Amino acid sequence: MYKIRGKIKKTETININTQKGDFVKKLITIEELDTGFNHIHQFEIFGQESIDVVEGSKKLVEDIIVKINFYIRSNEFKNKFYNTLMIKELIVEGSYVEESNEPPF
Repeated sequence: MYKIRGKIKKTETININTQKGDFVKKLITIEELDTGFNHIHQFEIFGQESIDVVEGSKKLVEDIIVKINFYIRSNEFKNKFYNTLMIKELIVEGSYVEESNEPPF
């Protein structure tokens, strides 16, 4: 299990129709905060039940700070590997406040 802390930049919900039935995929894009770099990562959640559990009582919107526990899922297709960051747990910290060196008055 891996952990990351970041600010949500974008959320997107996609409804996918397959031969096995319909399901929902939610994409959450965050900007990593704790490393000093501006790394952008996109995480996925599959299924409406999983989305409801992860969102809990708080709607995931842009500019909130979250901690994400995730795992990496890899698939091989035609001798190429594709990695997906899958959310296991998401904890909402709150709104992002830009730090300033200026005095408050």
